[in-house]
Amino acid sequence: MIKIKSVTAKNFLSIGNVTQSVNLNRTDLTLILGENLDLGGDDSGARNVTGKSALLNIVSYALYGQALTSIKKDNLINRTNGKNMLVTIDFEKDGIDYKIERGRKPNIMKFYVADVEQQITDESQGDSRETQAAIEKLICLSHDMFQHIVALNTYTQPFLSLKANEQRTIIEQLLGITLLSEKAEALKERSKATRDAIQGEEVRIRA
Repeated sequence: MIKIKSVTAKNFLSIGNVTQSVNLNRTDLTLILGENLDLGGDDSGARNVTGKSALLNIVSYALYGQALTSIKKDNLINRTNGKNMLVTIDFEKDGIDYKIERGRKPNIMKFYVADVEQQITDESQGDSRETQAAIEKLICLSHDMFQHIVALNTYTQPFLSLKANEQRTIIEQLLGITLLSEKAEALKERSKATRDAIQGEEVRIRA
């Protein structure tokens, strides 16, 4: 499992043009409380809409290029400024430091391993399928698993409300048996290709 060391954000949702940073490189428990000074900063509703959920969305967007919900990427940009959205996440795994930078308007996608920027050859709209696949393989956690195991917020559809195949996918990831499904899918594709080839040969023989 990875150890998140810090996250930063600028022009992301309610966060404005001044970069905000949260240091998570601690050994004790980190408790994040909202404090809306405009409403007095007490517990009478002043802790709502202060950016606590935005922090989870920053982690989600930084790691996966998408928020916890189906919100469009451009809607994650701070409405007041409307550009220069940028989030970063620094984490460690197996003694190696990694960093991901993602942004919108302009689109940015950067991935660093031990402070060395990795080459991204298939970048499109600020994202890269190959690099994203490498990131998810590195952290061993899909976005679905992140939603249901890490985030655990009210925006995530309850597990029992998911479709059967979606439940199966999560269970397989939990048990580490996704390889079986991948092989079954590959076998299905090969069987289909074989059937098509047989039909083609039968047509040729009849001709």
